[in-house]
Amino acid sequence: MSRKKRALFLTEASYLSTGYATYGREVLDRLYKSNKYEVAEFSVYGNTEDSRRKSIKWKNYCNMPDGSAEQQKLYNSNATNQFGAWRFERACLDFEPDIVLCIRDFWMDSFVWHSPYRRVFEWAWMPTVDASPQNVEWVDMFSDADYLLTYSDWAGEVLKKQGGPSINLCGTASPSASKEFKPIENARDSLGVPSDWKIIGTVMRNQRRKLFPALLEAFGEYLHSSGDLNTYLYCHTSYPDAGWNISEMLHRYNISSRVLFSYRCHNCNKLDVSTFHDARKVCSGCKQYASAPVSVSNGVDDETLAKVYNCFDLYVQCANSEGFGLPQVEAAACGIPIACTYYSAMEDVVHKLGAYPLKYNTYQELETGCDRAVPLKDDIVNTFNTFFNKKNQEERKELGRSTRRLFEENYSWDETAKKWADIIDDCNYADWKQAPMLRPVVDINTDQSSHSEFINDLLSAYMYTASHRNSHYIRNLHSALCRGATRMNFDGFFTSDFSPGNDGKHSPVDRQHLVNFMKKRLENYNIWETVRVDRSKLIDGKAKWLN
Repeated sequence: MSRKKRALFLTEASYLSTGYATYGREVLDRLYKSNKYEVAEFSVYGNTEDSRRKSIKWKNYCNMPDGSAEQQKLYNSNATNQFGAWRFERACLDFEPDIVLCIRDFWMDSFVWHSPYRRVFEWAWMPTVDASPQNVEWVDMFSDADYLLTYSDWAGEVLKKQGGPSINLCGTASPSASKEFKPIENARDSLGVPSDWKIIGTVMRNQRRKLFPALLEAFGEYLHSSGDLNTYLYCHTSYPDAGWNISEMLHRYNISSRVLFSYRCHNCNKLDVSTFHDARKVCSGCKQYASAPVSVSNGVDDETLAKVYNCFDLYVQCANSEGFGLPQVEAAACGIPIACTYYSAMEDVVHKLGAYPLKYNTYQELETGCDRAVPLKDDIVNTFNTFFNKKNQEERKELGRSTRRLFEENYSWDETAKKWADIIDDCNYADWKQAPMLRPVVDINTDQSSHSEFINDLLSAYMYTASHRNSHYIRNLHSALCRGATRMNFDGFFTSDFSPGNDGKHSPVDRQHLVNFMKKRLENYNIWETVRVDRSKLIDGKAKWLN
């Protein structure tokens, strides 16, 4: 075929300051500049009215509603619409991708598996595998992807063990650090941080899996046991957020005067490095009461963030798990030695960047069944002691130079983009003009002698994707029917009782419920198959607003 292959990349809008946005921007930029492909971005959290959208060079589809009541109502009708579910089919119709590229969590991208167009396009997915064992529901869905990449070598080993030959693993495509992240002279002077302070730093959002309690307690113990009067902990984090009560912990461990935070002014954008002032303080620049802790919506640019990293002597990632943990690599690019939990994707950081491995205990998380890690306080304290008290300043600087060299050897956006390019080169061209495969929506009887017999008849009547017949999803239907109840997931699909995101409340289920549920799915499938071959049908309701 003479045309270029078309790749639709699902990511957060590439002008945002998030990990997914950064990854998408760096990979798409390289694919676009290669001039080998037609690429498009499905911009989750992207808005047509956002002026930053003009910075995107390639075709892009915004996911946010345009402000009309009709669109807003549909967008709000399902929690998974924020991730793109309501507009995905419409974007596919317009762009007609040969392959769809995804890089997010299972529950963010699972609507691709359910898409009526899944049989038309090929799918390359790099889910954030951040713990072991993976939920069997997730592994089952991973096996449906035509190509599966991982953020870390560690994740690849987990999926090899659990998924075996059912998963087409295509290697690791780790993020790297942007060019702005490099050693910077006099970074502390530019941020008003004394040059003689010894600083342990972290860049983590204040959320559940980022273990600020363990880090703050260990730092307090280090200060108490060492008598060190010149070491500070610098937390570039959000507050308040969906995480920890940092204010209370600072007082609990008596470290309020020794922990620094980043505050960015909403009025003049100045970044202040100061001790904790709760959720707002007076800006040192414009003197307005408008400086707040940094966050996703109040972030700094990469040039400023690089200066923050360059204030650190040691970077620490104290988390119970990581899909990747990009700040560790950004710190390494700045020549900052690293300490991190020796678990999940952070194992890669230890092996590839020579990081200090923090020992841990594990517990099994109720919501997912995954093992999560809690670093041992004594090992964190010992790591701080080893770095600051058993190494002189020149040894610490040499360790930083070594960390930068290891970064250059092991992480590269060019190499990462090549992994995606190789997959696009390998995929087949999609035939978006193929004849529709419509299925009649019929009624079936529900008086079979067994649930198994009923489920078989249900699938024969309403299942439009043959490969889904033996999926975990269908097993959940059978389990729900046997119990007479289910917990619905936020995306409206049947999931197991132990699936993350279900609403926690049981709803009654009988055979007629399942008939109605599957019939509605088939009706939706027929709508989209019809408009695929006749775009004039794309006029109202779900089809108009991209479902």
